[in-house]
Amino acid sequence: MAFAILTVLIGVTARAQSSSTASDELNLFVGYQLPSGTEGISEILPVFGFRYEIATAKVGFIDLGLMNTHASGVDFSTFEFGLRGTIPMSAGLDAVFYGGGDLNYYKPETQENRKFEFGYHAGVGAMLAVTDNLWLRTDLKFMLTPGTNLYMLFGFAFRTAGL
Repeated sequence: MAFAILTVLIGVTARAQSSSTASDELNLFVGYQLPSGTEGISEILPVFGFRYEIATAKVGFIDLGLMNTHASGVDFSTFEFGLRGTIPMSAGLDAVFYGGGDLNYYKPETQENRKFEFGYHAGVGAMLAVTDNLWLRTDLKFMLTPGTNLYMLFGFAFRTAGL
């Protein structure tokens, strides 16, 4: 299943990228983490973070990011990496989809020590152009391990020619 999703991601993105000039993106976002099944984490948590997405000619964007929450006695940090594809829907409106891996470093409210755990995620979203270089972005990201988590994210994407 993951192989099929990755194949579609690469194929659609390659076609979309070949018809336009892509540039790197810096995404800043806030939102909510809705955890389920993670021991010691039961509350909806605020989250903030950033992503740097490197445009490539063949596979869309290489996605590197960090997200963080420190609320309700929980410390939860995630380093994410993966691939993102973009489908232009109309002028100034793009659909995005992505998937990849996560390295989670967290401390549940019931424990003193932090834990490392590897997981993976998939997500969809939309981007709306404000200017040529500034976009509004919203995402729904589903993450597995530890437990299951749904993220609702809102923020800005800054398109660059490479930082």
